[in-house]
Amino acid sequence: MAMAKASVMLVVLISLGSGALAQGLLPELLYPGGYTFLRYEIRAPGKAAFQWILEVIPKDDSYEVKMAFTRKIPASERFSLFDVYTGVDIMGAEDLPLASLFSVWDKEIEPGKSYFLRKRARLVTEGEAEILGIPVITGIYLHPDHPDLRAVVYIPRLSHRALVLFPPYFRVEKKEGNGWSVVEEIELVEFAHE
Repeated sequence: MAMAKASVMLVVLISLGSGALAQGLLPELLYPGGYTFLRYEIRAPGKAAFQWILEVIPKDDSYEVKMAFTRKIPASERFSLFDVYTGVDIMGAEDLPLASLFSVWDKEIEPGKSYFLRKRARLVTEGEAEILGIPVITGIYLHPDHPDLRAVVYIPRLSHRALVLFPPYFRVEKKEGNGWSVVEEIELVEFAHE
């Protein structure tokens, strides 16, 4: 099953995460415990930002998990609730399958290497960085079915992947002339784990 747009994949993972795990699309990384707060922002040029919030709250011998999607839409704008839910109305027309990228979600990766993934996709890692206190490996994700698209991706170190559902930074770019233009960005803008 190929995931289409990054934003749609994020929504699908959130709402159907257990089904994806059961089908082997995503490696299962068990939650390590404690309190966690995540706020992702999904942006496309010329469109209003779309936010996804997840909060995990320990309660006695259980966890309360809260999820929310937030987006401000002017009252004068006509919109579909389905499109708002899936994020379809804020994204570009290009599709970049992401299932191959998640095939390494439970594997240790290192900077300065090229990883060949499912369906002949490739992850070329570059360096190390930190985003909101999360150590990440930076890289470029390429898919042979879409030679005019690439994604700049920050993959958390394996020690932190169970705390995030999606990379802390993911930017889809489209080839235009001698350069690349931004199609969409998904960025973790707030993170806490205690």
